[in-house]
Amino acid sequence: MEKDDMRSVTFRLSGFESEVTPLSRHDVNNLMGFKNAGIQALHNLVPGPEPQYLYYWSFNDENLEPDIAVDAEGAGITFEASAVGPKFFSGFSGDGYDAGQSMSLTAVKSLIITLAMEGVESLGNLAFDISSSDTGPKDFLLSYSIDGGLSYEVLKEGNQFENMGPQSRNSYDIDVSIYPQFIGVKTVRLKLDFLPGSRDGAGDYKESSGAVRFDNIRLSGVYNGEGEEETDLSMPSTLRYYVFSSSDGNVVAQEELALDKLAAGGLLKIKLSPGTYDVLFLAYRSNGSILLPEDLTNANEFYFGQDFNDYQAVTYALLKQHFEVGATDVTEPAVLTRCFSLVTFNFTDLWTDLAEVKKIDITRQHDNYLYTPYGNPAEVPIVDLHTLTFDELVAAEDYQLRFHQFLGIPDDLQYLSYELTAYGMDGKKLNTVILSERIRNNVQLRFSGRLLADLDRFSIGIDPDWDETIEHDF
Repeated sequence: MEKDDMRSVTFRLSGFESEVTPLSRHDVNNLMGFKNAGIQALHNLVPGPEPQYLYYWSFNDENLEPDIAVDAEGAGITFEASAVGPKFFSGFSGDGYDAGQSMSLTAVKSLIITLAMEGVESLGNLAFDISSSDTGPKDFLLSYSIDGGLSYEVLKEGNQFENMGPQSRNSYDIDVSIYPQFIGVKTVRLKLDFLPGSRDGAGDYKESSGAVRFDNIRLSGVYNGEGEEETDLSMPSTLRYYVFSSSDGNVVAQEELALDKLAAGGLLKIKLSPGTYDVLFLAYRSNGSILLPEDLTNANEFYFGQDFNDYQAVTYALLKQHFEVGATDVTEPAVLTRCFSLVTFNFTDLWTDLAEVKKIDITRQHDNYLYTPYGNPAEVPIVDLHTLTFDELVAAEDYQLRFHQFLGIPDDLQYLSYELTAYGMDGKKLNTVILSERIRNNVQLRFSGRLLADLDRFSIGIDPDWDETIEHDF
């Protein structure tokens, strides 16, 4: 057919929302203990030779994300407390920040502030505001780690509150320029271990119910390096499309491109001759290798998937079958669907018991699912990866295990089964739990129960903020 007979087909791509339940940047990048992929993301900071805030947490947006950061992906706040997440109450004003909110923790034993330090040339002061309830701690031990939390050294031992009233402001300003060991390392972890302290003018210390509020955590110094733009790891980065002939399945056109190269509004323009086509769109982000056939020539050879250990992968797909191209140009919506579900494990063991677990293996016992809308192809990849291992378990947050389970876009429920094995010191096996459920794609599957006990009333739920809710115990 002559070139002049080609028609312009413009697809308006959408459906790439972040998680249906909004997650903070820290949550997204640390799902199931996801580690930073080496991306340094400057946030509200312009490199320069003059001292400035390298990190600042105001908590005014009621989350744990920094307002200013040398590396918003590598920084974070974790804690050991009675609740998984913090609460937020009225706070104190800071440099350029309204009083807004503060972070509140009940029955908190320790708090760790992780600061990514790559490219930091020098440091100035560490400062923050802190208060506590009448029965909360009135003192803390401040220590630091430069080896990823394997060991800690005392930075400041006595930090007795001066203002003892309930939630009265106590401001700390500590010179950290005298610690050259903080420069040139990947991260510095600052740990606060809370203590009863002197109680003169305050009530008796109650570790199980006393509350602490933090506000205006900030670190000053010099950063004159180059950082990369922040990346939303919950969004796909790559687009691939295939155009098949509807009559015989042969490939008419195919291309792979970066999603950010699309025209404004997510527009993708393809030139096609009049005819009937099947148009398949894939969008994904992966730290491993997405499973796709090489040198695809016909639709019956197609498959799409991910390795089990690529548990951070984000995958979407859409198949528009029998799409007709006529005598005029056309614009067509293309709403892609998520191909995975979010699997989470919430262990309800006492913290003193759970802290004995130093490693958790999750082994899939079900098939490695693939998206094959044209039936099972003659050749599919052999997948030998069955187990995820998580062994950097320090704070309570580290034990909240989450990962993306690829399911494709199935017509019915898919069977999932996982074997969880907990190990203690020196590799001693502590317990094994097997959990199973049938779900479809685009749901959040939540397992809740005790890891270190016999399987008893382990709850399973499917999050209503995704598609549906199913609760039962077994």
